[in-house]
Amino acid sequence: MMKQDVKIIGAYIVSTSFILGPGIILYGLIFGFSISEKTIKKQAETQESLSFDNNGIIYKLPLFDTTEFIGWKTIETVVYTNYQSDDNAQFIFYLTKPPIQLMTENPLWINRIFPFALRNKQQVTIMDDCKNFQELPEKLQTYLANTNPVNLTADYREARLIRSKTTVKNNTIKTEEYWKPNNNYQREKVIYDKYNRTFEEIKQAKKA
Repeated sequence: MMKQDVKIIGAYIVSTSFILGPGIILYGLIFGFSISEKTIKKQAETQESLSFDNNGIIYKLPLFDTTEFIGWKTIETVVYTNYQSDDNAQFIFYLTKPPIQLMTENPLWINRIFPFALRNKQQVTIMDDCKNFQELPEKLQTYLANTNPVNLTADYREARLIRSKTTVKNNTIKTEEYWKPNNNYQREKVIYDKYNRTFEEIKQAKKA
């Protein structure tokens, strides 16, 4: 008898999980999940950020207790990428020498044991979830010569409206739109290159 009761209770728990699980997810999608102030504060504390001066870019990585300094004079190439399959746009910096790295005075124990070690890497990628990311194009134009402009708010993936037809029938307005896919969408754009190379030429040079 006890064994049968356990089976019934187990089946009840499994059934309830299948009902409540999707229900909770659906509720969250419709009304939004509640995020505590503590969680928001923690996310802000670990968010990467950028600042700028006449000498270069200060790139802070709080999660690793590290700050990287990218001198304007060390920048060889800057590429902007925004792939359709990715959630993040990014700037990729190719440098003539690795960025200067400094660790905070009181780093976490894990960062002391396993420091953020990219000291010999001459490439830095900055994602669009980094604070002050939107300021990068203007700063690059200010401190680097012959930069190409980029509009971070434009969606180059959008199709082009080629025809629109509106009809009125039985007091109902119906609009039909015909769109042409944007086949010229630029997934990669060279913002700056010291040698005025194309993206393909830069890619081949980095492979060599």
